[in-house]
Amino acid sequence: MKRRTGRVIEPNQAVSVIRNPNFNRLWSAQVLSQIAQNLLNFALIIRVFQLAQGTRFANISVALLILSFGVPSIFFAAAAGVYVDHWNKKAVLVVANFLRAFLVLGYLVFEHNLGMVLLLSFLISSTTQFFAPAEAAAIPALVTPKQLLRANSLFIFTLYASFIVGYSASAPVIALFGDDGPYVVTSVMFLLAGMLVSWLPSLHIQERSEVAFKQVVRLTGHEIVRNWRLIRSNHNLSFPITQLTITQASLGVILALAPALSVAVLGEPIQDASHVLIIPAGIGMVLGVVLIGHLAKRYSKTRLIAVGLIAAGAGLTMLGLSRLLRHDIHGHPLASGLVISLLVASLILVLGLTNALVSAAAQTILQENTTERTRGKVFGALNMMINIAATLPIFFAGVLADLTSVNTVIGFLGALLLVFACAQFWWLHRQHMLA
Repeated sequence: MKRRTGRVIEPNQAVSVIRNPNFNRLWSAQVLSQIAQNLLNFALIIRVFQLAQGTRFANISVALLILSFGVPSIFFAAAAGVYVDHWNKKAVLVVANFLRAFLVLGYLVFEHNLGMVLLLSFLISSTTQFFAPAEAAAIPALVTPKQLLRANSLFIFTLYASFIVGYSASAPVIALFGDDGPYVVTSVMFLLAGMLVSWLPSLHIQERSEVAFKQVVRLTGHEIVRNWRLIRSNHNLSFPITQLTITQASLGVILALAPALSVAVLGEPIQDASHVLIIPAGIGMVLGVVLIGHLAKRYSKTRLIAVGLIAAGAGLTMLGLSRLLRHDIHGHPLASGLVISLLVASLILVLGLTNALVSAAAQTILQENTTERTRGKVFGALNMMINIAATLPIFFAGVLADLTSVNTVIGFLGALLLVFACAQFWWLHRQHMLA
């Protein structure tokens, strides 16, 4: 068998990762929990948009829902990362899944109360702040260093494949089991995920500090400050975190505006437009994960990230302009509905592909440049940065979309991203960092 060196992946690495039983348990739990989370998210987006549709605050209401999942990271993510590095990561994964399964049942009682829906979403997201860094830190503990990029690719693959399944299944689940169906189904899936991770080996750090938990709590603020200094001073940490922050913040804005975008461009509610907006995004994400293993043989992760952001900025800008094809200034159609749907689906596919490339490459850079004792802190800080950066854009995107139009907001966001990405590519090229 031909062997390769450096950052290139050996052909049999995907098979060896899949044959790892502990990785399989973690991966299967991720499949269940991610499908559950996406199914729940889309069901809530549909519910909140329906509750506010016809008012002047439909986009703002959906934006507030997205923020209810993001804001907890600002308060808890960095601290959660500190605690995760001192806790058994297996226990964190188990408790987080079981707790989310219980909290989801609250929607059965309060789904028509917007305030309570937002509160429950906030609590579920707060729990996820502990789950996310524990899961990210567990991956390198369960695979070999040579398997790491492939393992991350499989996790990103699952992340986006579950996006297709979860978002596409939400409307059928509602049709099949009624409005309460998504909450019961997601609760069961979280329970099953919790059972799977309960079979993992103990995931304490090998050189575990003997610092008492009370001391850990007292030192949390100090550790957070120290972590930020570490990230700022290390380009191998600050660069991928910045890229993940930008891409995930952009994704948050698109999710907040997706219901209005579907109505404005396609003329139908989002639950009826999954074949244009949801499925192409998921297919693009899956393609990105599949391709990164091959592209990494020829290009550096930094180059993949830089080029991926340029493509994402161009795609978003064109998506913002897509509404112009519906009518000219006299109200005459410029393109058929089929042409517009194909164009939008193609742009969404490109955006999904670039998001996956950037995410997989950046997360791998992070894991390669952190130690077993610091991964929880770094990924906790990452979650916090993503949501700090996304909070104001998501909220103002909702406000501006209600005041102007959803396409104007998306086009402006795309133009900003394109300018930033081109400037970054130029700077990285000048610094000889694209090799």
